[in-house]
Amino acid sequence: MFDKLFGEAKGIFNAITMLDIIVSIIYILIGVLFFTNPEGNNTFVSIVTGFLLIINGGSAMFSYFRRGSIELYNYNLIVGIALFILGVIAMFLGKVLSIALGLYFIVAGAQKISYSFLLKKFNENSWIFNLVVGILFIILGATAFFTDGEKVIEVAGICLLGYGVMNLVSTILLRKRSKYFIA
Repeated sequence: MFDKLFGEAKGIFNAITMLDIIVSIIYILIGVLFFTNPEGNNTFVSIVTGFLLIINGGSAMFSYFRRGSIELYNYNLIVGIALFILGVIAMFLGKVLSIALGLYFIVAGAQKISYSFLLKKFNENSWIFNLVVGILFIILGATAFFTDGEKVIEVAGICLLGYGVMNLVSTILLRKRSKYFIA
């Protein structure tokens, strides 16, 4: 019985973290595109950013519903709904892109900080990295609030690139060390 439950939890964890890695790589690519081409159409940037937020929100909701007994994803439903709403706002109200991005990174930062405390509870050393990443996300979010005009696209690129890289590293660390808290 225990082996079956452990196998299911491990499979769910692997699926969730693999999806997170894919989303992180997409964020890195879009971040590079935005940063290297800031003259791009603001409407296009708003649509792509909104789409990414909706995808990430869907991914978070998927993680919540598939989490099984994995406590790490307990808050993903709230985060997923918030990201989905921000994505819709960013897609249809391009003028508030910087606000949507700012809120997104603040929500993502709070989620990472929450993860860090759960990892600490499991005596996982990477909790410190996740805490720092969460704080950096919140700082990026605050920066986006004070950016307007054409600089929004550059800041969006930097934020998406930074988020993608930090989340990729965080997820890879989590996968490598998962035996300590999933076993």
